[in-house]
Amino acid sequence: MIEKNIQETKETNVLIQLLQKYLPFWPLFVFTTFTSLIISYLYLRSQIPVYVASAKVLLKDPNKGGGDSKLLDALNIFSEKKIVENEILVLKSSELLKEVVRQLDLYTATYIDGKVRLEELYGKSAPVYFRAVYRDSVYPAGRYYYSIDWARKKIFFNGRYIEDGETTRIGGTSYTVTLNHAYPKSSSAKKYLIEFGSVEGSASTISGGINASAISSASTVLNVRLETTVPEKGKEILNKLFEVYNIAAISDKNEIARKTLYFIDNRLGFVSSQLDSVERNIERFKARESLVNISAQGANYLQNVNEGDRRMAQTGIQLSVLNDITTYINRKEKKPGVVPSLMLVSDPTLSSLLTSLYESENELERAKALTGDKSDAVQLLYQRIAKVKQSIQENVANIKTTLETVKTNVQRDIDFNSGLLQGIPAKERELLDISRQQSIKNAIYTFLLQKREEMALNSASTTADLRVLETASTGGQIRPVPKNFYISGLVIGILSAVFLVLLKEQFKNKILFREEVESKTSVSFVGEIAQAYSNKTIVIYDGKRTVVAEQFRSLRTNLNFIGLNEKQNTLLITSSISGEGKSFMAINLAISFTLTGKKVALLEMDLRKPKLSVLLEIDREPGISNYLVGKTTLDKIIKETSIPNLFLLPAGAIPPNPTELIAKGGFKDLMDQLRPQFDYVIIDTAPVGPVTDALLLNPYSDVTLYVIRHGKTPKPFVRLIEEMNKQGKFKNMCLVFNGLKPRGIALGSFSKGYGYGYGYGYGYGYGYGGYGSSDEAPRSIFYNITSYFKKIVRFFANK
Repeated sequence: MIEKNIQETKETNVLIQLLQKYLPFWPLFVFTTFTSLIISYLYLRSQIPVYVASAKVLLKDPNKGGGDSKLLDALNIFSEKKIVENEILVLKSSELLKEVVRQLDLYTATYIDGKVRLEELYGKSAPVYFRAVYRDSVYPAGRYYYSIDWARKKIFFNGRYIEDGETTRIGGTSYTVTLNHAYPKSSSAKKYLIEFGSVEGSASTISGGINASAISSASTVLNVRLETTVPEKGKEILNKLFEVYNIAAISDKNEIARKTLYFIDNRLGFVSSQLDSVERNIERFKARESLVNISAQGANYLQNVNEGDRRMAQTGIQLSVLNDITTYINRKEKKPGVVPSLMLVSDPTLSSLLTSLYESENELERAKALTGDKSDAVQLLYQRIAKVKQSIQENVANIKTTLETVKTNVQRDIDFNSGLLQGIPAKERELLDISRQQSIKNAIYTFLLQKREEMALNSASTTADLRVLETASTGGQIRPVPKNFYISGLVIGILSAVFLVLLKEQFKNKILFREEVESKTSVSFVGEIAQAYSNKTIVIYDGKRTVVAEQFRSLRTNLNFIGLNEKQNTLLITSSISGEGKSFMAINLAISFTLTGKKVALLEMDLRKPKLSVLLEIDREPGISNYLVGKTTLDKIIKETSIPNLFLLPAGAIPPNPTELIAKGGFKDLMDQLRPQFDYVIIDTAPVGPVTDALLLNPYSDVTLYVIRHGKTPKPFVRLIEEMNKQGKFKNMCLVFNGLKPRGIALGSFSKGYGYGYGYGYGYGYGYGGYGSSDEAPRSIFYNITSYFKKIVRFFANK
């Protein structure tokens, strides 16, 4: 087959395939990429730079000195991971951040309104300070522009002048307005903008920018980061946040100590009054009974009884404290309170459990403020608190049981020694009873004094749980990253060009590639004809060596291989639709045969839209239609043209019934007379899509040349071509690809950038070294560059 001999080997390297496919469109890629990069640059300029302030802090272990760690681990009350997560929530809690906002006056923000973006001014870089008089009642008031008159030390704000240091009311909040005299006066011409927000809103904004995490799973060192548009502002927020956090933690601890000291002082007052009463009773008894000493035996028994009474008293106090704890646990509802004194109970497990309960209830309040009552975190905290309370109640019950046992044993000892004292004289025994009460009260008083001093020492040595290891500092800009913007712009520009090429070529319903036809039909290609860049119909004549002329010569030779010769000398030319270049093909192919010395008859058989007579400037009448109806003779319709050996049989008058006219026997007689007179007979007929004229002429032809035009022939007609070939509706059917154009936006020669499957056809532009005449060559390089943008606009027009 002809096309098998001339077909190029298809490139298998994917990269080379892509280059061959898209390189012809390089001006489009340059345009879209340049445009995309310009847009990326403008968008980058509009972005506000974002920095990150970071610091490292150490969370001290609150379990240090705790009791049974196995029990605590089983209850899952204390865990370093849970502690770290809880403290992160505390650091981001609204109460702490609202205090930071109040102390740093962050409810207002000052900006310079630039041409592209707003730039925030903070601290020493701000020209004016607006500080709320009452920071607990700050209301949002929106944005205002203002200017500064440095000479008069006045601020023009909201239509009036404000003196330096004056207090004014804005949006329901009183502000003291102060000029920053260190601000450079040369910048006063800029447009300043101030935004008045609320404490809650500013705290919420800061909370969203804080990110804290442990440096490892086994560490309590936190890396705290805050994204900010002003580095100095970010550092001050973090440092102030740590300060507020420590103050709040110390305040909680001091509140517990205060409550405990209050409890001990009350007990001391009560015991002191009882001790005074007992001592007065001893004094009156000795004076009344004239008693001075007690026998050694009585003293020994008394000592034993006193020791038992002291132990009994301590046990009673501990049971009293446990009862207070039980009452505390049972009356707890939703609001956290202060844990009762633990100084009088030496059980470490109970102490740890109560501390855990207090911290869990405080954490519950913070979680409610952050996430709401129905969140999963709040429900989990409720469950944890219930579990801790159950553990406390079980632990208290165990301690009570132990203390009751101790109390029973002590009472038994007291009863035993009291029985021994029965032998002592009644007066001495009465004195011993009074002295025994004195000893008990004195022991209780001493015990309470000792615990009060211990609590005072603990309160004085209270330290914060957070230690700053690295103060806040800022690094370079983290957003936006210019490189990412430009890379994105480059990629988007390239992809945009690829999409436009695909939109133009892959999604168009016209045949653009020869491969699209070859993959769906078995009909052979015999040639390709390039688009001629001139208004002349005739592109081939003797001595002309242009690309198009050589392609017609090649087509003539290939038709001879198909079977067109002086014996089988009739060629039928048709196409799918109008405008595919049948008439152009017929004229120039006929001329190419005349250049070999052959005599050629060209029949204008497109009786509906005849063009050959117009193109060759020959009178259309009389013509074939006149001959077929018997109104003229053959000699009168064979008309000589200006081209040697080329004769035209024009269409004649346009008939109302071309199909029926062709089907009459007169056309057979016409062909029988023409074949002996001419070496070749070429029939230019109507397209097969709208009418059946070409099918009626098939019996009179030896070879059928079917014209497909690049960017013109609809793709669905490829199936029609294959069906007609299989059904044998045309003899020796072959294809020619007409009107080939350079792929892409050409700025140079056709002979560059083509390959099979990626150019519009193959074999196009090879071996000729350029163009034979300026009529068929593309425009000059200078012309193409100056009309570059017009070509981009006409990209989809296929012109």
